Amino acid sequence: MIIQTNSGSFLVESCLQKNGRIAVKSDSELEILRFFGSQKIQASNDFNFPYQVSICKQVFSDALILMVKEIDYTKFQFDSDLSQ
Repeated sequence: MIIQTNSGSFLVESCLQKNGRIAVKSDSELEILRFFGSQKIQASNDFNFPYQVSICKQVFSDALILMVKEIDYTKFQFDSDLSQ
């Protein structure tokens, strides 16, 4: 799954090395530090997403809540037929 913010992109994958964890990779070191700074950030073998953390699903869901809270809904274009 790919998640994009205004400042970076994240690739979320299952973590093959550790059962029950996920790997979150990013193209932005600042964004991965901002959302997962308490975790150990490692270099990734992925050219497009060079920064990576291995985290449990709970830590990811907490970060995902923060990402959703940062959405600026005023920039969304709503179809008037769908809003009824």
